[in-house]
Amino acid sequence: MSYDFSKYIGLKYKHLGRDFSGVDCFGIVWLIFKGERDITLPDFTTLNYSDALTYKSFTKVKPPYKPFDCPIFLDGHTMTFANHIGVFITGDSFIHIEENTTSMISRLDDYYKSKLYIVIRID
Repeated sequence: MSYDFSKYIGLKYKHLGRDFSGVDCFGIVWLIFKGERDITLPDFTTLNYSDALTYKSFTKVKPPYKPFDCPIFLDGHTMTFANHIGVFITGDSFIHIEENTTSMISRLDDYYKSKLYIVIRID
């Protein structure tokens, strides 16, 4: 099955946003899963992403990554807690959004690999 992820590119950043008017990093994941797979994810507004594997429908995966696998990244300053998430659209490209930006596609290059905590698959 082929998916058109282009409608999720260029969305504005909005803290706790969960729709096309604005999203945060988990909001873009939430919106993509709801729109493309009709899956309503539990909300991580009060959880550290390090707790992601406590949900029984989330499984840790290794490469090669598939579309809809979700990379979770460590904080870029202290590297002590997971605080960023995205959605793979290919084996090495993912959609995500950071504060004060718009949603974008990035590659899992050396920069992002150095911050990668885990990749989860949502069943």
